[in-house]
Amino acid sequence: MNPLKPHIMEKDIEEKKVVKREVTTLEIAYNTKEELISLSRSDDFVSFIINDSYKTIKKAIKDNLQKVELFNILNLSIIVELKRENFEKVLNKIIQHYVEYEEYEKCIIIKKLIKKI
Repeated sequence: MNPLKPHIMEKDIEEKKVVKREVTTLEIAYNTKEELISLSRSDDFVSFIINDSYKTIKKAIKDNLQKVELFNILNLSIIVELKRENFEKVLNKIIQHYVEYEEYEKCIIIKKLIKKI
């Protein structure tokens, strides 16, 4: 064994394998409560949140993660996390969104994804 190189066992590498992804960072600017409510009802904002959440949950299921960070709301110092036990509930809400926009193919894909949980 070379004394200049640290000795790392194969088991150690497997145990330390961590799946990293960039958490979506948001900065929500508003001056009044009404502006914040308006943003939360905006089609563009809702679609962004839905699509990003779906992609993140999909990756978490693929990587067999027990929880995932969905968003970091920087200016409010809030990190939105989701535990695996809630993946199905959130995915069903996402399906409702896609049904509203008649994106039935995505609904079918998400239903198949739910079966993998």
